[in-house]
Amino acid sequence: MALMTTMREKMHVVLWTLLALFLLSMTIGGLVGGANIIDQIFGNINPQTTIASINGELISPDQFNNLVNQQMNSIKSSGQTLNDFQIKRARDKAWDNLIQDVLVTQEVKKLNLSASEEEVIYHLENNPPPFLQQNPTFQSNGIFDREKYLQALANPESNEWAPIENFMKNTFIPNFKLQKMLDESIIITDNEITEEFIKRNVEYTINGIHITTKQLSDGLAIPTEDEIQNEYNKRKEDFGHDELRSISYVSWAKTPSSLDTIEAQTISNELYNRAKSGEDFFKLANIYSMDPGNQGTKGGDLGWFKRGRMVEQFEEAAFNAGTNQIVGPVLSNFGYHIINVRDKRINENSDEEILASHILIKIDVSSTTLSNLKREATLFSYDAQDNGFLNATDNQKLIISKHEKFDSESVNITGIGPLRSLIKFAFDNELSTVSDVYENDQHYIVCTIDTVIAPGTKDLNEIRPRIENQLRKEKLKFATLEKANTILIKISADDISLEALIKAEKDIDSFLKEKKKINQGFTGIGRSNFVNGALLEGLTGKILGPLETSNGHALLEILEISEFDSLEYFNQKEQIRKSLFSLKQNQYFQAWLENLKKNSDIIDNRKFYF
Repeated sequence: MALMTTMREKMHVVLWTLLALFLLSMTIGGLVGGANIIDQIFGNINPQTTIASINGELISPDQFNNLVNQQMNSIKSSGQTLNDFQIKRARDKAWDNLIQDVLVTQEVKKLNLSASEEEVIYHLENNPPPFLQQNPTFQSNGIFDREKYLQALANPESNEWAPIENFMKNTFIPNFKLQKMLDESIIITDNEITEEFIKRNVEYTINGIHITTKQLSDGLAIPTEDEIQNEYNKRKEDFGHDELRSISYVSWAKTPSSLDTIEAQTISNELYNRAKSGEDFFKLANIYSMDPGNQGTKGGDLGWFKRGRMVEQFEEAAFNAGTNQIVGPVLSNFGYHIINVRDKRINENSDEEILASHILIKIDVSSTTLSNLKREATLFSYDAQDNGFLNATDNQKLIISKHEKFDSESVNITGIGPLRSLIKFAFDNELSTVSDVYENDQHYIVCTIDTVIAPGTKDLNEIRPRIENQLRKEKLKFATLEKANTILIKISADDISLEALIKAEKDIDSFLKEKKKINQGFTGIGRSNFVNGALLEGLTGKILGPLETSNGHALLEILEISEFDSLEYFNQKEQIRKSLFSLKQNQYFQAWLENLKKNSDIIDNRKFYF
């Protein structure tokens, strides 16, 4: 009885919060409402009322914004400060979740997957979803308590389980059945389990040579003009772009003014005089210090330190002061310091150390300065809108900066940082339009739209560095293969061992008699499927390779392979099977989902909103 009372009291606060999070994270439906039947009949997709259409199912801006807000609330609840990057990530995550949830729900309906009352009861008893297992009401010492859960399930006092049962019937179980259908295509063979066991448990002792691209001259890999042009022509479809825009802008950095500096200096002088006159330094530091490490409790204590730990100006003043002397204000790039040198000593290494406390007064930009900067930016914007952007910059002798050829998904402004709202302005307005004042944490900014470039293909010169870099990497990789083959031929022709060659060749990356498990990776090589496969099939005394690695090619010689422990294999077999199944389950689902997306009719109207 008491348990159910507690559960009801916490239901709205805890269970429903977890349920909402679960709805976002799992492949479920019920996220979207009904579509306008007239729009569906005539195929109209109005951006003012519809942010997305997924196989004809319409999503309103409010519905999508609710998902975005939940993502942003999750970011804020983790203690992070929202910025344009995180907001964009929240929108992208909400979009991906929405597409997945709607497509999965549509597929569930298409397959006519449903759940009976008996199945609901079975799953509630034997397969409770994660949000129920994570509910503190059903936990003991932070762990799901099955007995407590079943007791609550068996003794309902009202209809608190009705929405849960509805969720299980219409969402959880149908999606569970869909996942089981996908799982039927997953096959885990004994050979796969054996190979995974070997990777995890069997030790290989090997000699190795690793020819990397870093060992080769870049001169070997300079692509010719014909190669660059041919690669560009071959991959032109990869270099398409949406509509691009360019802007000119002027900015006002949110930096402290001379008055802000004077104010900080005045406060510092006052605190210095109060400390010198005998006020308790510990209390003054706790009240006034702006050092984030002080946290209002440490009295400005810095502990013992020797030279080289502090910034130059601070260090010079502190080490030149006498014991129990208060010095300052000392200006550094952190602000003004009032320093209390409490003691001095010589440590065991004959280094002078001091014990000191300090009060830090930062030179922060004041609200008055910010107001003045914004006023300047606003007056410039009015001038530029009335008389033209160039005339306004000439009149006020301001420096023009540019941000060129960016698309509607951009976030950053060159020299400014994240400012998504200004990107949106550039795409929502016509050529030569002058903006109002925009701002981020560092700047106020006013811009004008310089150019509008229609969708097309990027010019070769725009992507030349990208093509050159790719071709250079390919050439260097091929050169490592050639060098590895040359070494292999030398070993065969001269009838020498890999170990002897390693000892003779001092300028190549190598290792001798290194003993490791395959999953650990070998020195300089790391993990490579080619290396893994060769070792699994290799025999002692044989040279393997050349084997491709992430940045070159390797030659390996197996010296010894530890014994295969059949008993340990038997003990680990089922766990390895589960691990491989879980890995494949995720891979298969993602491949299935990507294919679903590829064959779906998805209209994205987010550009009209963000």
